[in-house]
Amino acid sequence: MHALLSSADTPKQNGVYQLSDPATYATEQAIYLRVRQLEGRLYEDDIVRKLPLVPGNHVYANEWIMRADSAQRLHAHIAGIDRRLTIVDIGCGNGWMSNRLAGLAHCQVVGLDINRPELEQGARVFVGNADLSFAFGDVMAGILAADSVDIFVMAASLQYFENVLALLPHLFSALRDEGEIHILDTPFYDDMTQNEAIERSRSYYEQLGVPEMSPYYHHHLWSDLKLFQPTLLYHPDKPTRRLRRLFFSQQISPFAWIMLKRS
Repeated sequence: MHALLSSADTPKQNGVYQLSDPATYATEQAIYLRVRQLEGRLYEDDIVRKLPLVPGNHVYANEWIMRADSAQRLHAHIAGIDRRLTIVDIGCGNGWMSNRLAGLAHCQVVGLDINRPELEQGARVFVGNADLSFAFGDVMAGILAADSVDIFVMAASLQYFENVLALLPHLFSALRDEGEIHILDTPFYDDMTQNEAIERSRSYYEQLGVPEMSPYYHHHLWSDLKLFQPTLLYHPDKPTRRLRRLFFSQQISPFAWIMLKRS
C-alpha cells in the first residue's frame, strides 16, 4: 500500500480512500459533474473498462485517438525506467490512465481526484488490479508526504488548478530523488493568446448552461513553467507532425508532453 494510504486511520468508502473532506469540495464537484454530463463525458462502466479505445462512431472518437497517442508515449517511457515506481495520477477521473500504468509490473499507482463519483467508478471497474488504489484528496491540502512519490502524472488536469507556481512546489517536495512530473493533454498559452482562450471558455460554458464553471477552468502560461526547467519529450509543432495532422488528417496529440524533473 502506498504511503499516502497506509494509515490505519485513513477511511475508505466504496473502494476510495478519503484523504480530504468531500464536503469541502461538494460545490465544485457538482458543477464539474454537470458539465461532464452535458458534454456526454460520463461513461458507462463497459466503456470505461476499455478506454482509451472507443467505438469508431463514438462522439469523442477522434479525441480518444489523440488521448491514446499521448498515453502510449507515457506508458513506453515509464516502462523503460528500471526500478520500482510509485505513481500518483492527479485528476485521474474514472482512472483509465491509472489502471493502464498500474498494469506495468514495477508500478504502484494511486489515482487521485476530488471527483468522488468517477473515483468510485474507477474503483469498481478496475477492482482486480492489486497495484492500483483510488483516493479522494486535494494535493494542495497537505496530504503528500515528503519523498514519497517517484512520478506524478497530470493528464488533462492541470487546467483545473488555479496557480501553477503554487502547485508545482507541493509536488516537487513529495518527489523522491530523480522523480518526475509529466504533464499531458494540456493547453498552454502566451500573453497574446491567453485572454482569447479565457473568453472562449467563458462563452462555451455560458452556452452550455453552466457559466459557474468558468472560475474553475484555468489557462496557464508557458512562462509559468520556465522556473521549473521543463523538458519537452514530445513537441506537436515539429514540421512532420504538423503535416500529419493538417494534410493527412492523422489524429495525433496536438499538445506538448512536458516533463519536470527533480535532479
